[in-house]
Amino acid sequence: MADHKEKNSKFAAILSQLRKERGCSQKKAAADLGISQALLSHYEKGIRECGLDFVIKCSDYYGVTTDYLLGVSTSRYGIDEDYLYKVATDGESSTMSTISQGMKILLETAIASTDGTDSIRYLRDYYMLCLYRGALMLAKAGKLPSEMFRLDYTIGHELASAAISLLDARFVFIEDKSRTGLDAIHKSELQTVIEDAESYLMANFISE
Repeated sequence: MADHKEKNSKFAAILSQLRKERGCSQKKAAADLGISQALLSHYEKGIRECGLDFVIKCSDYYGVTTDYLLGVSTSRYGIDEDYLYKVATDGESSTMSTISQGMKILLETAIASTDGTDSIRYLRDYYMLCLYRGALMLAKAGKLPSEMFRLDYTIGHELASAAISLLDARFVFIEDKSRTGLDAIHKSELQTVIEDAESYLMANFISE
């Protein structure tokens, strides 16, 4: 019985957290989810339990897995959080693991530093477009089927690049705030990515 209450408490806390992260009022979220504000309030406070259909609806609405909503997993998107640590620590696998860890740290730090949805939306769009460009390159090299894409490779790549530049121009992402110490906690992977990127830029684009 205690375990059941704990699970319901986790669901209630996560449900409330996701709504606040989106910057959405209870009234709007309830309307979007097709229930009354009073009922959503009860769900978020753990006063009442919801059915599986509502859990699935919330999963789609907030873009997270049902396991995350229920507190079964700490991974929002179904990715095994231990995966990156299981990757071999030599050769190219080590490089990819470092890049993946660095990206994870950067995303988590950025999301944790904002109360609104603009930064999260910016991150989603930015990385989505970067991955799209990467997928286009693989398709052009014959590694992905061309049927996956509606746009010509060159047109898609140029449009994605333009959209990324527009995002950078329209959105001031990180404000000038005092240091939080987050970089000290997770310095290794992110610092390695930064150093590698700067070394690459200096070696390939900056003449002595």
